[in-house]
Amino acid sequence: MTDAFIIALILSPAVLTFLLKSNAALSFLALCVGFVLSTSVIGDLRQLLSEMNLSVTNSTLAITLITLPLVFTLLLTRKANTRGLRLWTQLLTALLAGGLLALSIAPVITTGWLDLSKSEVWKNLIKIQSGVIGAGALLSFALVWLNASKFGKKHK
Repeated sequence: MTDAFIIALILSPAVLTFLLKSNAALSFLALCVGFVLSTSVIGDLRQLLSEMNLSVTNSTLAITLITLPLVFTLLLTRKANTRGLRLWTQLLTALLAGGLLALSIAPVITTGWLDLSKSEVWKNLIKIQSGVIGAGALLSFALVWLNASKFGKKHK
């Protein structure tokens, strides 16, 4: 069950990118921002919510902060992909974003059925964690920079 959950996390950004033809490079970067938000502002945000009489667990708040930027970016950048090599590069970036999503969310989930220590997929994902993050960042920046050069040309 744990392996299926982690695989679903890894594949979900790629499936959404393919179906919506979204920009996976921006979604990877948005996921990075969500992770930074979940680690750095979660305490202040939880205090603010408790002052407003809203009860939220740290786990729920962290998952929300991680996933919302990713989902909104995938939705807002739909129909941004073209065909060919750029689409395949976007899908590879989306798979790497899924790896980062699994690395970010799985340890935060506090349920009894998700025992990461028994999962072979999790053990293998941890082994390639640096590669997933590095390759995802490199591909994301390359796609963003190459796309930016397209708009820099003057059109007559």
